[in-house]
Amino acid sequence: MKLILQLLIVFFLNLGFSQDYREASIIFNDSSSIQGFAEIKNNAIYFKIKQEDKADKWSYDFVKGLVFVAYGYSEKYEFVEFEHSKPKLLQVIEEGNVNLYRYAKAYYGGRNTNLSIGKLPSEEDIMWVTTEALYVKRKTEPYATDIEFSFNSRAKKYFGDCKKVVERINSKKFTQKNIKDMVFFYNEYCGSDDE
Repeated sequence: MKLILQLLIVFFLNLGFSQDYREASIIFNDSSSIQGFAEIKNNAIYFKIKQEDKADKWSYDFVKGLVFVAYGYSEKYEFVEFEHSKPKLLQVIEEGNVNLYRYAKAYYGGRNTNLSIGKLPSEEDIMWVTTEALYVKRKTEPYATDIEFSFNSRAKKYFGDCKKVVERINSKKFTQKNIKDMVFFYNEYCGSDDE
């Protein structure tokens, strides 16, 4: 009975909080924008002008992206095109000659099976799994590139115009674990704004 009561409380708390959208600016394909409130669900943006309004669903057909803004911090998302699939809404990690994008997804991974004998499962025993993928794209390129898949060969080819990056890949200073540092380095020391 106690477990059922806990689950009901968690459900209603989540329901109440999930109705609060975050402050955001939606960016349309013509680069105009409107401020309001938004959330991201299933590769779509749900946006409304006022918190009490009903949200409209926006996709890549009309919208370029979204910027969440609060407490002096911003988090940007853009629809990014891929060669063999529909555009995905990705978080912008780094902007420059090469943009770095992050796609993260959290899903229910089951329950912890290492429970003590006689212990009832609780909310803390639920396991959430997060997956992350990183993509790169130059301003002049139509599609994003998965930089993690076959990292050494793809990274050397993609950043082949910068000897310093290739040397750091060969010496293992840049690996799949620090792709973000590699893109920051490239934009700072190798890329040209004249492209």
